[in-house]
Amino acid sequence: MGKQKKGNANAQRNNNAKEMQKRSEQAENNSYAEVEQKKMESE
Repeated sequence: MGKQKKGNANAQRNNNAKEMQKRSEQAENNSYAEVEQKKMESE
């Protein structure tokens, strides 16, 4: 038999959603910083 997942499924989905939001915000900030850096280099 497989491993059973214990705990509150709704809480787990909420935690997953929060983690994905953090990652997307971080990726957005990184790409914005790269664009700004390229602007400064070209000036």
